[in-house]
Amino acid sequence: MEENLNIVFIDQDQASIQPMVTILKKSGLLKAHQLIRDAQSLETAIAQKPDLLVSRAGFAPLPPLDVLDILKKQNVQVALIVVAENGDDQQAVSCLQAGAHDYLSDAALNRLDTAVQDALHRVREKHKQKQMERALILTKYTVDHASISIYWVGLNGRFMYVNEAGLRLTGYTLSELTSMTIFDIDPSTSAQSWPQKVQDMQQQTSVFEETIFKHKDGRLITVELTCNYFKHTGRDYILIFSRDISGRKRAEAEYSRLATAIEQAGESIMITDCGGNILYVNPAFERISGYNKESVIGKRPSILKSDKQDKPFYDRLWGTIMNGKSWRGHFINRRKNGGLYKEEATISPIKDKNGKINSFVAVKRDVTDDIHREKQLYQAQKMEAIGRLAGGVAHDFNNLLTIITGYTELAIKQIDKNDPLRTNLEQIHKAIERGSNLTRQLLAFGRRQPLEAKVIDLNAVLGDMIKMLKRLLGDDIQLETSLDKTSGHIKADPGQIEQIIINLAVNARDAMPGGGKLFIATEKRNLDEKFCQTHPDLKPGTYVRISVRDNGVGMSEEIKSKIFEPFFTTKSSGMGMGLSSVFGIVRQSGGYITCMSDIEKGTEFQIFFPAVDQPVEDESGEKEVETLPRGNETILLVEDETEVRELAARMLRLQGYTVLDAAQGGEALLLCEQHEGPIHLLIADVIMPKMGGTDLAKRLKAIKPEMHVLYISGFASNIINRESGDEEKAFLPKPFTYEEITRKVRQVLDN
Repeated sequence: MEENLNIVFIDQDQASIQPMVTILKKSGLLKAHQLIRDAQSLETAIAQKPDLLVSRAGFAPLPPLDVLDILKKQNVQVALIVVAENGDDQQAVSCLQAGAHDYLSDAALNRLDTAVQDALHRVREKHKQKQMERALILTKYTVDHASISIYWVGLNGRFMYVNEAGLRLTGYTLSELTSMTIFDIDPSTSAQSWPQKVQDMQQQTSVFEETIFKHKDGRLITVELTCNYFKHTGRDYILIFSRDISGRKRAEAEYSRLATAIEQAGESIMITDCGGNILYVNPAFERISGYNKESVIGKRPSILKSDKQDKPFYDRLWGTIMNGKSWRGHFINRRKNGGLYKEEATISPIKDKNGKINSFVAVKRDVTDDIHREKQLYQAQKMEAIGRLAGGVAHDFNNLLTIITGYTELAIKQIDKNDPLRTNLEQIHKAIERGSNLTRQLLAFGRRQPLEAKVIDLNAVLGDMIKMLKRLLGDDIQLETSLDKTSGHIKADPGQIEQIIINLAVNARDAMPGGGKLFIATEKRNLDEKFCQTHPDLKPGTYVRISVRDNGVGMSEEIKSKIFEPFFTTKSSGMGMGLSSVFGIVRQSGGYITCMSDIEKGTEFQIFFPAVDQPVEDESGEKEVETLPRGNETILLVEDETEVRELAARMLRLQGYTVLDAAQGGEALLLCEQHEGPIHLLIADVIMPKMGGTDLAKRLKAIKPEMHVLYISGFASNIINRESGDEEKAFLPKPFTYEEITRKVRQVLDN
């Protein structure tokens, strides 16, 4: 291989160096050379940066050790090969220890070209190693400086001499190593494989390899070896130069792990220089922003700007990081496709070993979906809290309405039809009915309204409403429907489904004062885990979706966040209970409702009901009874509200029943134990202090197993089902009328 080297020979005359010049020219290594005889000439020659020095051992005016001393003082990194007329081991050791790259005798000049290549290789490798060290320093990873270890080994593999670096590398003393072989510290070499290695060295003069040395303490050290075969004074030697590259290998592995971690990280990572020019981005940045790496390298992060942050925001950011501190905050950035996204970011300065900032690293996480989920969770929690409050108010109000309704009905029955007071009482009764409607709406929002859920065909319910909806909307609004025949069945109260559609249709009509289009559609949807993660309270499965879409005026984000709250309205009239009732009915029926709306683009409500694989339940009408049923059975009435208890007892007694009444569970148990005759029916409020109606019923049934049970409450009947685990329990919602309680009691007793 041609090198075209400029070589300086330090020798006595031209004739002495001629054999070496001939060998190097023949091998294609030598381009130019000069002969030096004194130190001053050497310094001049060194200044011209020769590729290699060849020094004659025994040349009195300028021996090799003096040459090495000059090189050291001049801090010149140039390879030196020492050539001796007759090899001297001690002299060789001295020269090699002083920094010579090789030591050759005249008898081994045939190895000169290999020695030159080896010396140049080592100088270049050392240069490469320093380059890697500088690169690793930039990434904050260091490699231990490789130290040169020299081992003289016989052809039998036994150590003959080891320098200090070699002793430090292996941990053994000189006397210990000289009693050992290369096989003892190199597990990859054995007595069987060693002869082949020796043969390779004899053929190639020098052999380079990486292997593992075993330290005295058991540690394994990765080393780089240069193995040289030479013959001296009739004896064969193996000269091994060893460098510890464990640090470099560890650094390479660590760098590789770090690079792999950054490349595979889910967070977006960007590195910029001090001027803000992008030096590196990882694949997550490409995936999140839509920009590829090649298109952003050299540009500034401002390519992501959305103009949602003002100049002072960025001034504060740069002020923080330029002062050597980390900045943490949020960006609203713009993707390549124009879409906005929100990032949670930490930007930190990267400093060199002197503490000077040389670059910045930004680690950013796309939190757009997280913020959306947080808003949805907050909204759900807010609606749940309002629902609990509304339900509690409605419960207490129902007790009052029950009392007012009952006593009003009793008064009406006792007054002659022509009495003027009867008209007043009837007006009171009508007002009570309006109050009951308001209570039902509050209970619907709080998901505590009594339901008569059954398996229904949603398309059939909607189909029956088409004519009515057209009349409701008027001629200037076009109604379109798309009812998927395969959408299936749901379990819900058909009357309340109609209430949902009417409320949404009325709102759509009001949002299109100049006319427009209302579109109602059904569709079966399979919702997966990913969809449900962004929609709280939904579970993966099959649903029937109702879409109600208009092209009206739309809503702002602020208004959209409040539409389901009770008493919130943007209309000049109305109580703001329409959408809150829709919300409650949907959630109580196990469904989920979403709203999408943009100003001047319209609004779309989507309602998801769990699909059921059951046949539709047939309607079963009941014949109206002209007279209220009577009876003579014994009834135990347990109600903590005194007025409600007294009213219900009076109504039942008027119908012929014997009524035992109690204000709470303990009193009812005592009455039951003291009463000698049968108790045919227990009427108990579901929610009472200390002992609820379901717990009381369980204890009383143990005493009187033949006793029937009727629950009363202002809350929904599913509270009873949840408490008792039995969906067949008899239930009478508050407020109830005289007729309702007497008919329900008779029905329970007869069944």
